[in-house]
Amino acid sequence: MLFGINHNLMAMNVSRNLGNHYQELGVSTRRLSSGLRIGTAADDAAGLAVRELMRSDVTTLNQGVRNANDAISMIQTADGALEVIDEKLIRMKELAEQAATGTYTSDQRMIIDSEFQAMSSEISRIANSTNFNGIHLLNSINPNLNPMSVQNWEQVNQDGFGNPTTSAIESFSEFNGKLIAGTASGVTGGRVYSYDGSAWDPISSYGFGNANNVDMTSMTTFDGSLYAGTWNDANGAQYWKYDGNAWAQVNTNGFGDPANTRIYGTAVYEGSIYLGVTNTSTGAQIWKYDGNNWDQISTNGIDDSSNIHISAMQVYDGNLYFGSWNTTNGTQVYKYDGSKIENIMNDGFGNVNNFDIRDMAVYQNKLVSCTHNQVTGTQVWAYDGNDWAQINESGFGDPDKTYAHSMTVYNNRLYMDASNRLATGHEAVMAYDGEKWAQINTDSFGDVHNDLGFLTTYKDNVYIGTMNQSTGAEVWRMDAPESSDIKIHFGTGNSSAEDYYYVNRSNVTSGIDGLNVGYLNTKTQDWAQYSLGEIDRAVVQKDKIRANLGATQNRLENTISNLQIQAENLQDAESQISDVDVADEMTNFVKEQILSQAATAMLAQANSIPKMAIQLISGG
Repeated sequence: MLFGINHNLMAMNVSRNLGNHYQELGVSTRRLSSGLRIGTAADDAAGLAVRELMRSDVTTLNQGVRNANDAISMIQTADGALEVIDEKLIRMKELAEQAATGTYTSDQRMIIDSEFQAMSSEISRIANSTNFNGIHLLNSINPNLNPMSVQNWEQVNQDGFGNPTTSAIESFSEFNGKLIAGTASGVTGGRVYSYDGSAWDPISSYGFGNANNVDMTSMTTFDGSLYAGTWNDANGAQYWKYDGNAWAQVNTNGFGDPANTRIYGTAVYEGSIYLGVTNTSTGAQIWKYDGNNWDQISTNGIDDSSNIHISAMQVYDGNLYFGSWNTTNGTQVYKYDGSKIENIMNDGFGNVNNFDIRDMAVYQNKLVSCTHNQVTGTQVWAYDGNDWAQINESGFGDPDKTYAHSMTVYNNRLYMDASNRLATGHEAVMAYDGEKWAQINTDSFGDVHNDLGFLTTYKDNVYIGTMNQSTGAEVWRMDAPESSDIKIHFGTGNSSAEDYYYVNRSNVTSGIDGLNVGYLNTKTQDWAQYSLGEIDRAVVQKDKIRANLGATQNRLENTISNLQIQAENLQDAESQISDVDVADEMTNFVKEQILSQAATAMLAQANSIPKMAIQLISGG
C-alpha cells in the first residue's frame, strides 16, 4: 500500500467496514425490537409476498369463522320460531281431536274453533315476523328480490326446434331431472323434447308415428313414468306412457269414442291420474287411470253438454278441483272429494263472458284460477275454501289481454301469461306478489308472432313456451332473480366447492307455505276429523324444515372447527417465514456490536497514520 498523504486509504477502508457493521447492527436492532425477520421487501422479497398472502388468508378465515357463527345464530332464530310453531300445531291437533268426537254441539265446536283459528293466525304471524338482521326467515319476503319489473329473458331453443311447422308448446313436465316439452304441429304431428339445461333432444317420433296427433298435451309424471296426451280429431285422443326408453299407448283411441278428441286438464290425485277429455258433442268427460285400468268418473259434460272441455285441474285442501270451458253459461268450477262431484262456482264467476278456465295453481294457501274473457279481458280469481275473490283488474287494465293460458309459482310470486289472440304482439308475462301485478317481459318477446304461452318452473328458473306459427315455437327462460337462499361465505376464495354454501331458505319458506293449515277448521265433526290428518301432514312438513336447519347448523359447526384449525396452521406457517429467531438474531447483534466497536477503535488508529508521514517530512 502506498504510504502517502493525499489519501488515507486505511481510514477509508475502516470507515467503510464500520458503516457496514453499523448498518447490520441497525437491521438486527429493528428485527429484535419488532420481532419480525422480514420488515421490508429488501429483507426477503419472495418471503414478503408469501407472508402477505398468508396474512390475508388468516384474517379472511377468521372472518369466515365469524360469518359461520352469525349463520348459526340465524338458524337458531329460525329454529326457535319453528319450535313455537310446533307448539301451535300440537295445540291445533288437540283441539281438532276434541271437536272430532260426537259429544259436542255445534255451538261448542264454534268455541273450540275460535281458539283453533287463533293458533292458525299465530302461525302465520310468526312466519311473517321472524327475521334476523332484517332478513325474513320463515316467509318468502326477500328485500333483494324484485321481479316486479321487466326481466331479462333468454331464448333457449332454436325456433320450432329446427322445424318451423312445430308451431307451439302445448305442455311442460319434468322427468328424470330434465325439462320436458310437448309441442304441436299440424303438418307432422307433435313431438316431445327433453332439455338438460343446455340442449334439447327429441324423445318421441312426430305424433308417435301418426300425423293426426297434432298436439302433445297434458304431460305429467306418475309412478316413475312420463305420460302425455294427444289431440287427435281423426281417431280420438291417445294417452301414452314413457318409461325412459320407449313409448306405449295405454288407452284405446278416444277411450272408445272418436268424438273424444283432446286431453287437456290433468292431475295426480289419491294415487291415480285424472284427465279432462274434450267432447264438443256430448260434453267433456273425466277419466281416472290407476296405472292399469281406466274409469270414467263423471257424466258427459258433468250433466251439462255445454262443458266441452275440462281444461284445468288442481289438487287443493285434499280435494281435486277442475274448471270447464262452457260455451253457453260461462265457465264452471267443480270439486271432487274422491266420491262425488260438487259445483262450487257457476256461470263464469257471474259473467258469462268468462268462458274458460285454462289453468289453476295454489298460491298463498288459495286456489287460483284464470279465465278467458274477450270482452273485458282475462280475470284471475282466488278461492280460500269458502269464497271466490277477483285478484286482478280485468285484463290487468288492458282489455286486449283476453287469454290466460298457464300459471306457475316461483319464489312466492305467481306468474301468468296473458295474450290477445285477436291481435299480434300482445303475449305478456304477468307477475303477482300478493298485492300488485306487473308485466315482466317485452310484448311477445319482440316477435309479434309469439301468441299464447305455457309457463313452468325448472331448476330455479321460470320458462315459457310460445305459439309461433311463422317461424316455430320458442322457449324463453327468465334470468333468475337473486336467490332467496342465503349464501354463507367463509373461505378465502370464491369456489362453490370450497368457500361457501347456502342455508336453503327457499325450502324453509316453501315448507312453511306448504303447511297450508289456514283453511282448516273445527266447525263440524267432519272438518275436525279431516283437520287431524292435515295437521299431521303439516307437522311432518315442519319437522323436515327443522331437520334441514339442524343438519345445516351441524355442518356449520364442523366448518368452524375446520376453519379454526386451518387458520391456526396457516398462522404457524406465516410465523416461520416472517418472525425473527431471537436467539440467532441476538448472536448476530452481539457480533455486529463487537465489530462496530472494533471498527470504531481502528478508525481512530487509522486516522493517526498521516502523522507518521509528517514526521518523516519534518525529520523529526
